[in-house]
Amino acid sequence: MNPFPNQIKDIFPDTASISEARNSALEKLSKTEFPKPEQEVWKYSKIFDLDLKSLSPSLESPDGSKTKASFLDIVESDLVEISDGWLTSGKGNHSSGDSGVYVGSLANTDAYLTNFEKHLIEPKDFFDCLNRSYNPETLLIQIPNGVTLESPIYIKVQSVTSGSVTCPRVIVSLGENSAATIIEHHLSGSGESLSVPVLDAYVGQNSRLKHCVLQDLGKKTWQVSKQNFQLEKDSYLEIFTGAFGGDYARSEIRCELKGRGSEAYLSAAYFGNEEQTLDFRTFQKHEAPNTTSKLLFKGALDGDSRSIYSGLIKVLPEAVRTKAQQTNRNIKLSENAWAESVPNLEIETNDVVCTHASTVAGIDEEQLFYLESKGIETSLAERLIIAGFFDDVISQAGDSLLVGEATSKLTEILGNRFMGQGG
Repeated sequence: MNPFPNQIKDIFPDTASISEARNSALEKLSKTEFPKPEQEVWKYSKIFDLDLKSLSPSLESPDGSKTKASFLDIVESDLVEISDGWLTSGKGNHSSGDSGVYVGSLANTDAYLTNFEKHLIEPKDFFDCLNRSYNPETLLIQIPNGVTLESPIYIKVQSVTSGSVTCPRVIVSLGENSAATIIEHHLSGSGESLSVPVLDAYVGQNSRLKHCVLQDLGKKTWQVSKQNFQLEKDSYLEIFTGAFGGDYARSEIRCELKGRGSEAYLSAAYFGNEEQTLDFRTFQKHEAPNTTSKLLFKGALDGDSRSIYSGLIKVLPEAVRTKAQQTNRNIKLSENAWAESVPNLEIETNDVVCTHASTVAGIDEEQLFYLESKGIETSLAERLIIAGFFDDVISQAGDSLLVGEATSKLTEILGNRFMGQGG
């Protein structure tokens, strides 16, 4: 079911192999149905309210004057900008002939796609196919064997054109014994739009990747985000997501621990306001022995907002001595707020340690009473409790720019909430 015109020949800067992959995705998109309410993976979602007929794909690079301000704008040589899916600045700033590092358009190194194709997850649903069909330019980040980047790669991902469907795509490849940190800021204008970003990341043997996203979309933006990670032997992955914006924002995170001894740590902090829906779906797949994954997602919900968390830990028969955790905590700040938390385990072997837990509750009354007994006003005490609730998750982001912005955003939200209440 392709709702858009597919006459896109020569519109995007495709090479032969990219064009072939795009045409294949377009054909699959024409045969792929839009999500249905009865599908388990879309349970509790409001994606069915999305009016695609009012939107159209971004077929040309947007006017640079429309870009949104980002906390990453102070970064100079290390900032890559993706606007409406197009690479608009920062192409190849990390590229180095000596180290072999490449950061830039996939179209400039087309032979890489053929070599990397075996690591790419095939499009599984409507939004996968949509991204592959209408992604203008793919950002490739390639770190060769034995190379450690001392500074993060910062990426500003923005939807700037009202009424647009934007399909940013990033491919990350870490060779053996390498390391990198990637920080993304997702933002959008005030008009209606749909953002469908996709990340495919491959972490080679004994390599380390830290990937962080701060999502601060406009109130009329819808987003369906996909992140796919594949980990080889003894590799290490840290993921952080901060979600504060959007009308409906869905984040799907898939970690496949393919190599013995690989480790993945996932964390998220989110705050829903007004009628927002923040939707998280995670998949921790253990395919090899002695693998470890830990997930901690924390959210607060105010007004009429909703959150959805649905996660699956899957342990295959050969993945003995797996250690996996999945924890989702939610604070309801209003009677009308609503949270759905559904952690799941699917274990096909013995000799594993796997746990899952979830809570949905109001502010802890004992903590509140304790602070009030010290003479702290109720509104300020609540504010302190909420800020403390998020502290351990936000601090895990590590990068000082990102931690500062996430903390500032949370402070702004809490300040607005308690304004006029003496806080």
